[in-house]
Amino acid sequence: MGIIERREAEKEALKKKIIDAASEILINEGYTNLSIRKIAAKIEYSPGIIYHYFKDKSEILSFIIKRGQAKVSKIINETLIDENKPENSIINVLKNYIKFVLDEKETYKAVLMNSLDDTNLNIKMLYEGVSKDKKSISSMCDCIQTGIDNGRFKKVDVELTAQIIWTSTYGLISRLIIEKNVPKEQEKKLIEHHLQFIINGLIGGKI
Repeated sequence: MGIIERREAEKEALKKKIIDAASEILINEGYTNLSIRKIAAKIEYSPGIIYHYFKDKSEILSFIIKRGQAKVSKIINETLIDENKPENSIINVLKNYIKFVLDEKETYKAVLMNSLDDTNLNIKMLYEGVSKDKKSISSMCDCIQTGIDNGRFKKVDVELTAQIIWTSTYGLISRLIIEKNVPKEQEKKLIEHHLQFIINGLIGGKI
């Protein structure tokens, strides 16, 4: 590894330390108690070093959110649309998403289950036309439209339906996180029933 490559690797390693420390503070103390000074103390660097990478704590939060969104996009991109049974694609992507969030529930709770003005532009998904901006919504729209086109799903407003599917899934996840210690068997039944309820609503007695 050359000098330039080594320096870049060192920069990325430090950036990761900053983000990991910020995530830990978010989880344990909440966003209001997150500060550049606290992050610096945790990683044993000066605050000035952190400002070299991020202008303020809101930019750090934005980075954490985008990192999570990138993981969600990966989950979505790895789920191909089943042209014959698009409901399978919907079930698979939602199952994988629910598992991902529950595996990282503390970060999800600290970042997305609080009313943080700094996150609003990153996580809004209820506005008209969101399918042009959000991969999660546009991919769900594609699945729904495929089902309508091949006669498996009833005709619906595709974007509105995709929004409701995602927001209802967020609701279930939020309750599973808030209501700690839900037995695994009950958690599994709730998730399975949620997914079946969605598919039944799309099919609407057509099949």
